[in-house]
Amino acid sequence: MRVLIVNYEMDEDSRVLAWQARVAREFARTCEFVVVLTDRLGRFEPPPNMHVETFAPRPLGLPRRFGTALLLNWQAFQVSRRYRIDVCFIHMATDWAFYLYPTFRLCGIPVLLWYAHGMVTPRLRLAHACASRVVTSTPEGFRIPSRKARVIGQGVDTELFCPPDQRMEPRNELIAVSRVSRRKRIDLLLAIMDCLRKGPEAPDLRLRVVGPLLTPDALAYDAELRTHVWRTGLQDCVEFVGFVPQEYIPAFYRSAFLHINVSQTGSMDKTVLEALACGCPVLTSNEAFREMLTDYPEFIIRDERPEAIAEQVLTLYARRDQYAPTELRALVVGKHDVQSYVQRVLVQLEEIRRWSSKN
Repeated sequence: MRVLIVNYEMDEDSRVLAWQARVAREFARTCEFVVVLTDRLGRFEPPPNMHVETFAPRPLGLPRRFGTALLLNWQAFQVSRRYRIDVCFIHMATDWAFYLYPTFRLCGIPVLLWYAHGMVTPRLRLAHACASRVVTSTPEGFRIPSRKARVIGQGVDTELFCPPDQRMEPRNELIAVSRVSRRKRIDLLLAIMDCLRKGPEAPDLRLRVVGPLLTPDALAYDAELRTHVWRTGLQDCVEFVGFVPQEYIPAFYRSAFLHINVSQTGSMDKTVLEALACGCPVLTSNEAFREMLTDYPEFIIRDERPEAIAEQVLTLYARRDQYAPTELRALVVGKHDVQSYVQRVLVQLEEIRRWSSKN
């Protein structure tokens, strides 16, 4: 099968999307040939059966909302014809489903769209209408009622995210691996730390927030958070680490007794899966994990008051030696690892290719 992948970037040093490069590389291990059309190309060495090409610059640098992205159909058409593309996988870059619809329609290329977020927008509805099928991580990750939707889980690099060779003594650290944004509710984490600090005979716990600042609003939010930390005297127990390259993230999971996730994305956050793959217990407010963590109900936040979450943190700290890393990792391997994820995507691509050839 010859596959066209359309995504945001191909950069193994990306601040948040390094996994797109990992997914594309995994495709190349199975497919006859893979072509990637991407917005940005960074550090990435394609295998012999892969061609990577960036979208041509838009005239005068105009944004896509002025319709200039439609001009890129000629590029997509040429690539599709030159490399005899059978199917297209749009990985996260949802808008390309309708921007490139004329090319896909003309060339008879079926399109599989990946979307995993709780938000439903008019643009998503349009992309859904243009796609042949949609795949998502959990039912909460795609909330448009549709016969096109299939739930296939997530794709974590379990070769990178794995427990240490020797079990490490858990430190008094909580970590939150997340970009800094209001939707990630870092301010709630600070309120939790304030409750922990004020609790009677509370252990000396520290919070490390690991993640980049990607937008102007994130910069403003970061300044608000840091001001709050100093005003409330949390500077000795809260650290903002900032951006860390992906290959160094596993060390944070391995050294912490808990990964805490209180975001409101409404879908399966990959950082929770990364932590579990490293054998690190988690505490999450994300409803998408309730079924997966049935055997670990203490990992789910059910009362979002800071003092209630602080109590859960203390309970998990007291039990920190009771969780076997191999058992936590088993929740991810074979279900949400990148290899099985790509195989499930390929099954969907093959199905829509066969359906398209019959119609």
